[in-house]
Amino acid sequence: MPKGMHLVLGLSSLNTKKKKPKITKKRMKQLVEEHRLYNKKMKQTNNRDMMMSFDNYLKRQFGQVKYKPKKTGTYQPNDMILTRTTDIPSRTIDVKDLQHACTKPNDDYKREISSQYVIGQAYNKSGLQVLTKKETQDPNTGKRR
Repeated sequence: MPKGMHLVLGLSSLNTKKKKPKITKKRMKQLVEEHRLYNKKMKQTNNRDMMMSFDNYLKRQFGQVKYKPKKTGTYQPNDMILTRTTDIPSRTIDVKDLQHACTKPNDDYKREISSQYVIGQAYNKSGLQVLTKKETQDPNTGKRR
């Protein structure tokens, strides 16, 4: 059995100082571009109060400043009136209306009118054309028969 207690990396209390992040020139250019894009996005979404200077952006990126959400109060409505009624008006349904609820309407007049016409291919076109019975007998109509 070991005599000493082994320390797990990251959980020891010996390393209490945080290292300052090193910012290279390349990383600085990246941060400047990220800051520009962040402010652009906030401006486009009409959140101008969330736009920030570059110094504040750096502090936020490296965890030195944490923004807390604004506390909003709970909504208390003004004098609210509750009414409770037991009488709910309803529509009365006649039995006569229910007898014809699932039957199809009479469409005989449509069949009679459509029997007077013929649908044929239009001359020199790809669509269809409605022709009368007289036009289908005419030899000058070409392919339309």
